Amino acid sequence: MLLIEKVLMLKASEIFRNIPEQELVGLAGILEEVYLESDVCVFSKGDVGKGMYFIFKGRIRIHDGGLTLALLEENDIVGELSVLDAEKRSASATTTEETILLKLEQEPFYEIMLNNPEVLKGILKTLCRRLRIMDSKSATLQQPAAAMSHPAVK
Repeated sequence: MLLIEKVLMLKASEIFRNIPEQELVGLAGILEEVYLESDVCVFSKGDVGKGMYFIFKGRIRIHDGGLTLALLEENDIVGELSVLDAEKRSASATTTEETILLKLEQEPFYEIMLNNPEVLKGILKTLCRRLRIMDSKSATLQQPAAAMSHPAVK
């Protein structure tokens, strides 16, 4: 993959959208390319994570067992929580088709974050957006259950 392709992909992501291209060139040079077939586990719930992935091509299903939590595709990021705290992964990630990922390890990410506060803003926006989506899904799932436990009085 060409360096310019990596830079353009980073620029398209919410995290690095406001970072000048010349700064993204250094980052693009340290991204590890990962090529995966369909139905391959990228990481499992409970694994200790020390990096995140950018989806260059393909799709990834985020799941907890058989429950699908999200479907992510090109220009999305996967595993962003682990790049911040290196704790156990909260869900599993599995490819749904042939996928190309760009992996960013934790230490280089910290260096980038220290040198550019826009990166921190970008990751916080991404995390907030995903939390809102999960809250919305949770509220939707709870509504039918609440209606069943409190039948209308006739």
